Amino acid sequence: MSPKQPLKVGILTTDNREHFHNYASPTPEFGTAVEALLQGLADFPEEIEAHVISAAQKPLRSPSQLAKNIFYHSLLVPKFGWLRTVYQGCIRAVRAKVKELNLSLVHGQGTERDCALEAVLSGRPNLLTLHGNMRAVARAIHASPFSYHWFHSFLESWAIRRADKVFCNSSYTESWVRPLNPHVIAMPNPVRSIFFSPICSEPTRRTDDPLLLVVGLICSYKQPLEILRALREWREQGGPSFRCLWVGALSGENDYVSSFRKEMEAAQKAGWADHRLSLPEGELRDVMDASDVLLHLPSEEAFGLVVAEAMLRGLRVVASRVGGIPDFSKVYPGIILVDPHQPQAWLQALQSTLQQGPSRISREDWSFRMFHPHEVAKQHIHHYLTLSSAPYLPPLASPQ
Repeated sequence: MSPKQPLKVGILTTDNREHFHNYASPTPEFGTAVEALLQGLADFPEEIEAHVISAAQKPLRSPSQLAKNIFYHSLLVPKFGWLRTVYQGCIRAVRAKVKELNLSLVHGQGTERDCALEAVLSGRPNLLTLHGNMRAVARAIHASPFSYHWFHSFLESWAIRRADKVFCNSSYTESWVRPLNPHVIAMPNPVRSIFFSPICSEPTRRTDDPLLLVVGLICSYKQPLEILRALREWREQGGPSFRCLWVGALSGENDYVSSFRKEMEAAQKAGWADHRLSLPEGELRDVMDASDVLLHLPSEEAFGLVVAEAMLRGLRVVASRVGGIPDFSKVYPGIILVDPHQPQAWLQALQSTLQQGPSRISREDWSFRMFHPHEVAKQHIHHYLTLSSAPYLPPLASPQ
């Protein structure tokens, strides 16, 4: 039964206009999992009034309302109030806005930046969602002491210990969280609704060669350079003819990115590979419909949202047997798991997959509704209501 008044919830998240310094854009830009959750929450105007709150270092032109029951607040926080002061400016600005709006609880999205700290120090009942495990990433890239990832791995532990509840998007994430906080909730990341549209039965293709797809940030632990080199060597050794498209923004790892760009330029000149920094969600969906295989071979991965998107398009997947990715193999018959450190295993799995032809995995063969924004939002609302009605103990004091 719906409450007499919608529950007022704060969604604390990063606006990617701040992350990428794209201050001229007039529209908020959220991570794909957050965007999907908001799509789902918009289906429940009688139950939820969501207030999306994001901090920014420069003024942003933004709409005040994103949906009938979803409102947006961009908070201006000078640079001094960010990482150099352990996000104290962001924490105080968010805490003041939460009090002004009289929110019942807050939901911090991710531990990569300021959001988790803002949630646990908001003065309200709080939940966290971990989209990536910063401690695991720091370990995977051998983060040096006092580096960005090293520091955020410490802040992640601190915030998890103080959260009222933590949404874990995979059994792997849960294994990282439970030793610090037993109040965990298994909750997959939702997938944006456009990926649930009917699959194109006759996609547009430029050639008859199979199309391989690689999606993800161009950084060392996602291994795009290693994939590119392995595919080049495979072609040079007489492997099958194919094309490959990479979609992913460039990270700040200068040496790694430079090597990738150099290798990619050679592949582009040879005519078998291309790279896009990003694609609108509709174009990404269409590219998946035109592709034959998704290659997703990171050395560390909490969930693997692009794998879930590819599954919804019936795409066959060759992916790493690491992190949260093996959870997908329990529900999806079209995935092959491989050792991310064994290129020969990638190529053998890819050869086997390509030999099956361009067949698609039917949605009737697996429980795809578990990733739908409506279903995931409905589960979120249940936990919001449970937490808001429970006795509340204020969080521990802020670190000095």
